[in-house]
Amino acid sequence: MPTQKEHRRRIDVGPGFHQVSPVASWYRGGHFRNDDEARGAFTLAYQQGLDGMGASIQEWMGLSEAEYAAWTRDNSLPTR
Repeated sequence: MPTQKEHRRRIDVGPGFHQVSPVASWYRGGHFRNDDEARGAFTLAYQQGLDGMGASIQEWMGLSEAEYAAWTRDNSLPTR
């Protein structure tokens, strides 16, 4: 199974590969049932960023610098 980084690289190569959307895009699109579910998704994205799944944790999560600072400070969800 390809890593996330390999998967992203392959999207430019041909069909059958899909771009991974940052969790912030899903949150802003209203895809979570409640804030607890959203926080869980942000926590998972943060852990994946720590594991090297994106260029940076902030980028992987799809957050601005201010949103990322608020998340790391007190788990604040971004504005929609």
